[in-house]
Amino acid sequence: MSTPSQTPARSQIVKNSAENFSLYYNTLNYFKTIMKNHPSIAKVTQGDIYNFDATEFPQYPIGNVLITNANFGPTITEYQVQLIVADKSKVMRDDKMSDERTNKQIVPFDGTDDVVDIHANTLSILNDLTAYTQKSNYGMEINSDINCTPFADRFNNGLVGWSSEFTLTVHNDKNRCLFFW
Repeated sequence: MSTPSQTPARSQIVKNSAENFSLYYNTLNYFKTIMKNHPSIAKVTQGDIYNFDATEFPQYPIGNVLITNANFGPTITEYQVQLIVADKSKVMRDDKMSDERTNKQIVPFDGTDDVVDIHANTLSILNDLTAYTQKSNYGMEINSDINCTPFADRFNNGLVGWSSEFTLTVHNDKNRCLFFW
């Protein structure tokens, strides 16, 4: 359920199908807005994955958007988009019964690890974000498969989650009337 402060941004995206998503800023802002409006994401960032969560954020799960490539076609722009959703692995350990590197709790008859729960939750969030983009926005399309990759030790800071990559196609009319020859 959205709060009143979230409702205008969400309805603006859905109703504004004339938005020019061939503009880099508009595409970045679109993904940042839908991540901020997702009820399970507490912090949204953008940029290079090597700087992802470089500082300690007090809020998790965290979402990040990065456009890694762009191609201009005759009437389209195609962006390679990477969305990452991650959460801090909970400290589920007792000093006598845990692996300090993975926070995996060791129980004599069964192993309990919050990585599975975080993977389940963050993959579900990515599914929400990409499904919303595919079904609810008329200014862009995801025409390819959405490749998702889980991670647990990728950032060496206790973050666990999924990274998704896909091609986003947006209309680009390349209006020549804007240029005087």
